[in-house]
Amino acid sequence: MQKLCRGYSLFMNWFNGICAPVCGIWMMLSALVALPLSWNDWMPISIYDPFPLHDVFFTSHFWPGLALFLVNGVPNIVALVLSGKDKSKWHRSCLVAGIFLLCWTITEMLIIPNGLSLFYLVLGILQTLAAIAMIRSEEQT
Repeated sequence: MQKLCRGYSLFMNWFNGICAPVCGIWMMLSALVALPLSWNDWMPISIYDPFPLHDVFFTSHFWPGLALFLVNGVPNIVALVLSGKDKSKWHRSCLVAGIFLLCWTITEMLIIPNGLSLFYLVLGILQTLAAIAMIRSEEQT
């Protein structure tokens, strides 16, 4: 079971450590410059209308892109760096990354429910549970 938890945690660190920064930067660039394939082509700005202060922070994809980068990308990148150095810190950083992903997706699902958020919610639950299992295993040894 521990091997499965470690493998899944590494997968999530790589997956979100790559996807969140790429999508976040793509969103921010779409707000700043004209791109051949813009985030605006995928998701209209009006999707943010249900969010509080949408007329302040959600007038473009810049702030949501930065939030995606910082909230989901950075914690997984940090966890990935720690995975080869300090197992205890890695386990805890995986837990933080999982909790951040849960907070992100729960907030998004409450405000703008969609299938992709449900998919990431499941990934976040599994990431958090895997981290808890690794921490418990570490404490028992």
